[in-house]
Amino acid sequence: METTDLEFEFYLADRLGMTVARLRREMTAQEFMEWGVYYGRKAQKQELAMLQAKSSRG
Repeated sequence: METTDLEFEFYLADRLGMTVARLRREMTAQEFMEWGVYYGRKAQKQELAMLQAKSSRG
């Protein structure tokens, strides 16, 4: 498992209020991947909004 996957596992478990062990037991690999896509897109949208706000000020 890559470091970024491990970091995301801890992040997601924290956000969902569970331990990493519980997350691994209860969540399918498919759902984990979908959460990764969701948070990746969310970060992209936030970055885009920040860049747009910055460019409209300048």
